[in-house]
Amino acid sequence: MRSKEKSTKIIFVRHAQPDFPIDRIYCDFDEDPQLTQEGLKQARVAAEFFKDVSIEALYASPAARTLATAEPISGITGHAITTVEGLRERRFGHWEGLYFHEIEEKYPNDYLDWKKDKVNYTPEGGETMVHVVERLEAALGEIIARHRGQTVAVVSHVGPIRVCVTRAFEMPLHQYRQIRIDYASISRIDYGETQNNLIFLNHLRYI
Repeated sequence: MRSKEKSTKIIFVRHAQPDFPIDRIYCDFDEDPQLTQEGLKQARVAAEFFKDVSIEALYASPAARTLATAEPISGITGHAITTVEGLRERRFGHWEGLYFHEIEEKYPNDYLDWKKDKVNYTPEGGETMVHVVERLEAALGEIIARHRGQTVAVVSHVGPIRVCVTRAFEMPLHQYRQIRIDYASISRIDYGETQNNLIFLNHLRYI
């Protein structure tokens, strides 16, 4: 009889709604936006998921919006939040803090280059998606190795969660933007020794 492969279950949670315009690039190290009142409600509802799910650890990006989303999960599960730098959102260098129309006006050629190749292009001081993949795989690899066969929660951002999905299932990296990950949504990937399984994606409890 074929034995069932032991897997490590990663429950990804995207941060809830932040107090930041959707058409502006995050500037975490200077502004580090908090959650809106609506976002705080979303985070509390998302945390209810973990009343019925036992986890062994809780990890989060160090950004304020991810930590605020992780706090109610910590309260329900009793696990302290372990911050991991590798789970942060993509860095955009000297574009950070700018609205997209400002980037198009100030850096028209660079903006066009980015539109043409969002995987390999990056503004000065930023990261390409290839760099994001490298640090995410390193961070996630450590978490999986530390919790082999267990279930853990990871609170991160839309970009990193999209990347984790594409990499887990060997999708072309340029397709990462086709994966929808809403605020305070929950997704689960089971990482096995020979294959990975997507259990659910973009699950929402808040309406």
